[in-house]
Amino acid sequence: MSQPRARRRGWLAASGGLAAAAAGAVAIMRRPPRRHGWLATSCGLAGAAAAGAVAMVAATGGAPPPAAPAAPPVTTARVTRTNLVTTVLTEGTLGYAASRPVVNQLTGTYTQLPRPGRRIGAGGTLYSVDNLPVVLMIGRIPAWRPMLPGITNGPDVAELERNLIALGYATGLLASPGDVWTAATTAAVERWQHAAGLPVTGQLDLGRVLFLPASVRTGAPEVAPGDPAAPGQAPYQVTTAARVITVPLNPVNSPPVTRGDRVRVILPSGVSSPGHITAIGPPAPSPGGTAGTQGPAPGGSGAATTVLTVRPAHPRRTGTAPGVPVQVALTTHTARGVLAVPVSALLALSGGGYGLEVVEPSGTHRLVGVHTGVFAGSQVQVSGPQIAAGTTVVVAQ
Repeated sequence: MSQPRARRRGWLAASGGLAAAAAGAVAIMRRPPRRHGWLATSCGLAGAAAAGAVAMVAATGGAPPPAAPAAPPVTTARVTRTNLVTTVLTEGTLGYAASRPVVNQLTGTYTQLPRPGRRIGAGGTLYSVDNLPVVLMIGRIPAWRPMLPGITNGPDVAELERNLIALGYATGLLASPGDVWTAATTAAVERWQHAAGLPVTGQLDLGRVLFLPASVRTGAPEVAPGDPAAPGQAPYQVTTAARVITVPLNPVNSPPVTRGDRVRVILPSGVSSPGHITAIGPPAPSPGGTAGTQGPAPGGSGAATTVLTVRPAHPRRTGTAPGVPVQVALTTHTARGVLAVPVSALLALSGGGYGLEVVEPSGTHRLVGVHTGVFAGSQVQVSGPQIAAGTTVVVAQ
């Protein structure tokens, strides 16, 4: 029996059982509906061979060929107008700002010293001599004489009155500080002496009050309770209570900086905190417990010739420990109001330079050449006649 010729596309004669057909078996072909292809399948070849015949059945066509895969989705970004800042990391030390030292002016025996790390503010006891407190008051002019009725006018009198008013001992007596000692001054001093546990005399011995510019944080002791007290001694090291970072620099290979510049401080935890430069000056020896000694400038260029003082914007977030190593990001270049895209959007062109794959509103893509400028982190400055803020570009995934 001769087989019919396949006249339509999609017909397929299965080859199963060809050897049995050659031996005289009859192949039966069934035509499927016109809308389907032909497919001859073999069924039970082993059984058919034993019976001497093979039944071949035309079935519907298989699954259509797979469609071409869809183009993978692309990641896009928009060109933005922004400010770009490049920085360089330098090493710094987080601690406390230096303070004028606490200098004893009394003779006797030290009977009480504060523990290291304690913060002492106006009206607080710095230490005790012969079981009487030496009290901190805020002022820039050190006490240089006993203070009592009849002394000549002077700025130390104004400092004393300013503190008595701030501490609440001059209420109803002094409306504002002045440099003249009056009966109201004596009365305010007596109130303060009574509250502080001092003999109420209305006058101050030299050394009973120490004027310092700000509150202090106590450091390592230099004497111990029971040691003799003598004028000129520093009973312990001291800093201010203000958190600062000191950054040693060598101007030869460091970026230019000015007072007031904003910086970023990277703490050991990796947390970044803002700050600003409050002072620029030569290195100064720092006692123990301060921000730390000044080491070599970054880059191994020898000893630092300039030290930056940086004040953190959020000092409470920096902890309380002194001598903490940190990094400070100093600005090296600033580009304001420039067009920028992610660095991953740049395409290297075969002829040199860079381009961007721009996505048109219609969805079509085209390659546009651009000029690059400042690289700042994951962003890069770009410019070109066919680039504007809001342009959509493709970025690498």
